[in-house]
Amino acid sequence: MRLPNGDEVTAPTPVWGLDIQCEKGTNLSYGPWADRQREQLFLFFFPQDYQTMKVFIFIASVPGEIRQVQQFDVRLNILAEATVDILFSKLIMRDGKQENQTNAVHMNVQRGSYFEMTLPWTVSDDGYVTKINGQFLHVDASSSLNYRNLLEAETLDYRVNVHYPSVWNHHQTWDLEFNGCKATYHFLYAHKEFFQDMIEDWSSRVPPDLLHFVPYSWNFIIRMQEFELITLANGYNWVDCEHQANAHIAFCGELFDLRFTLPFTDFLPETVLLKFIIVGENVDLSLFLPPTNTSSNIITALSRNARLIEKEDRPKHSFSSEKWRKFCKLSSGWVDCWHVPELQLSISYTYHPVPPVGPSPQANVSTPEKEELLLSPIRAPHRKKSPMEIIKNLTPEQFDPTSVTADCINVDLRITKPSEIKLYGSVLRMFINLKDCTEQYPPCPTVALDRLIFEMNKRYSETQLQVVVSPLILTTSDDPNHQRLSAHQHLHTGFLMLSGLQMRGDAMFSAEERSLDEETLEYAWLVELTVGTLSGKLTTPQLQNIITALEAFVFTVEDAENSLRHPRPYLYCYHGTPQPQCPQTTSEHFCPTTDTIKYKMVRASLDGISLNLVESGTILCFQMQELLSDPLIGMEAAHNFGTIVKDHNYALTSHTHANIRLLHKQRFFESVVGPLVELFSTTNDIKTKSCALVAIASLLPWLTHIVLNAHIQKLLPVLLQGLYTSDFSKIGEVSINLERHDARCGSETRLSTLTTLASLLKQNASPAERHTSTLISFLMPLTTYHPLQTVGVKALECLAALVTLPVSVILPYRNEVSFFTAEEV
Repeated sequence: MRLPNGDEVTAPTPVWGLDIQCEKGTNLSYGPWADRQREQLFLFFFPQDYQTMKVFIFIASVPGEIRQVQQFDVRLNILAEATVDILFSKLIMRDGKQENQTNAVHMNVQRGSYFEMTLPWTVSDDGYVTKINGQFLHVDASSSLNYRNLLEAETLDYRVNVHYPSVWNHHQTWDLEFNGCKATYHFLYAHKEFFQDMIEDWSSRVPPDLLHFVPYSWNFIIRMQEFELITLANGYNWVDCEHQANAHIAFCGELFDLRFTLPFTDFLPETVLLKFIIVGENVDLSLFLPPTNTSSNIITALSRNARLIEKEDRPKHSFSSEKWRKFCKLSSGWVDCWHVPELQLSISYTYHPVPPVGPSPQANVSTPEKEELLLSPIRAPHRKKSPMEIIKNLTPEQFDPTSVTADCINVDLRITKPSEIKLYGSVLRMFINLKDCTEQYPPCPTVALDRLIFEMNKRYSETQLQVVVSPLILTTSDDPNHQRLSAHQHLHTGFLMLSGLQMRGDAMFSAEERSLDEETLEYAWLVELTVGTLSGKLTTPQLQNIITALEAFVFTVEDAENSLRHPRPYLYCYHGTPQPQCPQTTSEHFCPTTDTIKYKMVRASLDGISLNLVESGTILCFQMQELLSDPLIGMEAAHNFGTIVKDHNYALTSHTHANIRLLHKQRFFESVVGPLVELFSTTNDIKTKSCALVAIASLLPWLTHIVLNAHIQKLLPVLLQGLYTSDFSKIGEVSINLERHDARCGSETRLSTLTTLASLLKQNASPAERHTSTLISFLMPLTTYHPLQTVGVKALECLAALVTLPVSVILPYRNEVSFFTAEEV
């Protein structure tokens, strides 16, 4: 069509669509059953011909010709309050019969909500795209569970784009995006099974078939601006549906972004990899305790009156209250515990799907089973065992679960920007703050650290975990009303610094005497705690402030008076049966539980303590590792290392009410031998070397050969230098003159060292093979040691033990020994 001005105008394509206006009393219901009917209608009107679709070629409209329709549009507008129900069902057992139970997600939406769908009627080179989008205004959603709260949002936008390729069995892409604003979502553990039942009812019930398989991927984006994610945190997963007296933990923030893809790209794949990425901005962790909880008023008062300070000792305001909140309002008793400017959570899950049994080749059905299937109609009816009954009768001896490749879950949580935590005891059990609650009290202690790393590796037979903490600093200040002289202002703020902390745990599991449907038995729990050097400077009021905060923290972590009873009135024994029903239970005692018989070991080590308790004009210093370097008491401290492992008749016995644990000597030796050898090897102070040597020598006579043999390689060089200690000791190449007391100690140290060395060499002389030259040169002069004749006897015993070494090792020293003997004679 040509206009008078000469422009040509093409006639628009025809608009084909359906507009629906919904007014008062509108109720929309949809679900898996309705979706299956829609699918049947589509297959009836548009049957699949399994042919490659022809690309549409657009031709300009010609007068007199029918214009070509390119799409079909459906729009539904809601002009008044309406309800939307998503209905689904699941099979349940009732009175011994299977019945369908109907569940529902019920939503109330307000005026202005709409739904749009575009169905294309043309095909491009890469196929066509079906588009669905819409919006719910002021949506209020609930579930059919007894605890009905589910979702509230001011707006909820949704968009679905489905890309179909021109070839029927090429890869399809489904893009689903949901955007919520000012949304509150309530999460229960029961929702996991609730939505799983919905997915199972909605998913296809047709067995996998390679001839009809079409690969596709679902790409999800769930984004919420100004959100609240609320979950219940009652003990033992109790839920109070009637009075709503529940404890809650909530994540509130400005942005929540979840992205993941569900790939269905391979036919019956061995593994499927799922990746989830969650990003949050300005996220707060909030806590709510019901009024019936006795800790509720305590935590509320602490949160309201706490005095916080920054690193520069300036007063700091609490977390900002100028945030959108609908459910988690501070005025309703909620308390903010943790603020994170930005976090990212990545989860990758590699699992092995188990497809439903279908015709060959999907299922490898054996010949006897095929025969049973063919002959079963003419045989007498009988009850078949369910798969779970078969599994319960299987034991790990019949089937080894470790022979199957395990699923793998990797979780990576990163907090890259500085975050602030108010440490409540009740966050571990249900929180109390490390702080006091009036302005007359000093500010709450503050802990600053750069990095906290948690790693866990869970496998079938064991679980390993590790926590690593970077150097952390705890600061605390005096009471603001306490005035100090200008010369003592530096005491106003105290600190504690820990150079590092590492915790390793190892839980071991066994499948002995357990069927495949039962959980493995945890039989051991090993923990190793390595603590760096603790140093600091505190005044007595500051120390009291820290102790008070710790007491309050521990009190609310335990919180015994608010504990709930377990819904199960009995415990399971280690056989996996209720204790009263176990055959091993007698009238005198129950069969023990797993925790009762579990082997537990905790090993802790501390590099050192340097704590200064100061006040105006005074100082009290606590040190441990530095005692051996003290010129006055270092040697006494060294000798008393052996006091701990020595067998006493008058002290440290059960008769004197000492608590003596199994293998206490070995555990103490394992914890100190490393630092002592390191101190001996690294220090340049000869006096300190002597003290470290004496400390090691005082431990050796009271330990078994099994313990010492494990450390012989690193102990032997130290023992060799111990042999050379005398009135004028020469360690390295430096000579020092010892006091008379130290001379006596040198003889005793030499005798103790020789006794242990002789005993070890008699058991096994092979570790001393590379030190043979040094040993012979040290032992020969000691055979004529006059201050203590027992030393000479032990030296001869050591030389006799060396004879067990190979001849090629001992023979080169024959002339040296003979010459020395001749000289002495």
